[in-house]
Amino acid sequence: MAVEFHKVLEMKVKKPVIIIGLPGTGLVGSVAAAHLVEKMNMPFAGYITSESFAPLAAIHNYTPLPAARVHYSSDKNLVVVLSEMTIPVASSQEFADKVFEFAKSLNSPYIVSLGGVSMKEGEDVVYVVGSDQKLTKTLLAKKGTKPIKEGATTGVTGVLLTKGVLENYPIVSILAEASQDYLDPKAAANALKVLSDFIGVGIDTVALDKEALELGKTIKENLIKSKVSKRMGGPKESPEGAMYG
Repeated sequence: MAVEFHKVLEMKVKKPVIIIGLPGTGLVGSVAAAHLVEKMNMPFAGYITSESFAPLAAIHNYTPLPAARVHYSSDKNLVVVLSEMTIPVASSQEFADKVFEFAKSLNSPYIVSLGGVSMKEGEDVVYVVGSDQKLTKTLLAKKGTKPIKEGATTGVTGVLLTKGVLENYPIVSILAEASQDYLDPKAAANALKVLSDFIGVGIDTVALDKEALELGKTIKENLIKSKVSKRMGGPKESPEGAMYG
């Protein structure tokens, strides 16, 4: 079940920032990373395999691609590691180890992990936690960010943060407050806006903002339909939760 990185293209980068985006709350990490790759036209440079990974391909612009893969930007000096499938718990440690080795092989100054978190304090809040105090303080100076004093983060990001502390390597996690119930493009946009300000690279989030607006309208319409249905004697709520639309 070994996790392996495979290169298909030589990346023309020098000490690049490594950005990680994996599925999680609101699918923020994978949506944000995929959006970044698309908007910056980053070439496909490699992929990641393991016998424990789900047998699937991601299709983008008519082209099937490995669900876990690597893209890069020479002019922005960025490398993105993303997965559009959940990394199995049993592979989290090794996946994180491989990402760590990969970052060091490229002499990356630091790793940024993008993700979502359900804190229910405010829909535009972006939380920050990191292995390096200086880097974390820089991020916390950005508008709309808050620190996480107590809690836990699991999976690949959790392992990476711990390795960063133990090996004195800068790793930060940007966690946008997101919905646990559906894909959250607004949270993905919020995470990317903080990332953009942090690394000094412009990131177009207009499409995500528009998608979030449309999603908000749909949710509101479904809630209204649900209330009308109840008043008209329609189906009642099931034990599992509300019935929508």
